[in-house]
Amino acid sequence: MLKKCLVIFLFPFLVNGQSAFITNYHPICDNVNNNTVRINFSGTPPFSIVYAIDGVNQPLVSQIFDNPFDLPISIEGIYTIVSANDALNVIPNNDIDGSAIVEVFTSPTAVISSVSDTLSVLSPEVNYNAGNSIGNFNATSYQWIFGDGGFDSTQNVTHQYPLDSVGLGITGIYQDTLIVTDSVGCSDTAVNQIWVRDEYWIYIPNSFTPDYDKKNDKFCIEYHAIRENTFLFKVFNSQGDLIYQSSNPSEMKCSDFGGWNGKHFKTNKDLPFDTYIYELYFQDFEGWKHQEYGEIILVR
Repeated sequence: MLKKCLVIFLFPFLVNGQSAFITNYHPICDNVNNNTVRINFSGTPPFSIVYAIDGVNQPLVSQIFDNPFDLPISIEGIYTIVSANDALNVIPNNDIDGSAIVEVFTSPTAVISSVSDTLSVLSPEVNYNAGNSIGNFNATSYQWIFGDGGFDSTQNVTHQYPLDSVGLGITGIYQDTLIVTDSVGCSDTAVNQIWVRDEYWIYIPNSFTPDYDKKNDKFCIEYHAIRENTFLFKVFNSQGDLIYQSSNPSEMKCSDFGGWNGKHFKTNKDLPFDTYIYELYFQDFEGWKHQEYGEIILVR
């Protein structure tokens, strides 16, 4: 007896699910160059697309292997995909969907304002103002990054640069940065250089009391940034006679326990209570010549 049997042949087939999808609201800042919108594909790479901005077709983009693909953008408008292909077929129109709205915002302009870009080591402090920064939206943050490693986040700031062991500023050029960010997230950066320069100074008292009580017994000075080999200090009495002179500033320096003891430099005798006149000659560290005069009251 013959038996009938039904044989069913199953022919497998590949369904290639193809699609291209673009979406998102994408605000961008006009001073940023690496803005993109993202396109997601399904299918076999490489892909190619023609996209439009506000309905105007743009050139073909081909050989797309990245998925998702970040399409570079710089123009405001509505981005849509007009047509798309994968490596095998044209992607059907009903599998192309979405749009991306790109809005371009004008970035703020960061402006650093200061009275001077040159500071003395005697007062290495700068007053910065960011209030002149401009933009279409209100600034929401100010970030100061100072060249000495300091930070601040206020609109107007006072900053002191580093001091050395004797309280003077450390000379150098400091590059300071301001980053201004507005309420939509756009930002701008400004850079300013501050020069902390050396400056000479010399302290000369107007009286001393050489009475051997170990208090103010010597007439001594302090100084900074002078050429010591140009130093000459002279003291005269009321008759114009030279009674003391020194060409060695270090022997007159208070911090080195130096100074004039109130004696005549030739006779070594104590000079009487009186008002004396001094003359001082020196060059500063830059070679500028200085000549100063003044009175010294010797009290006994």
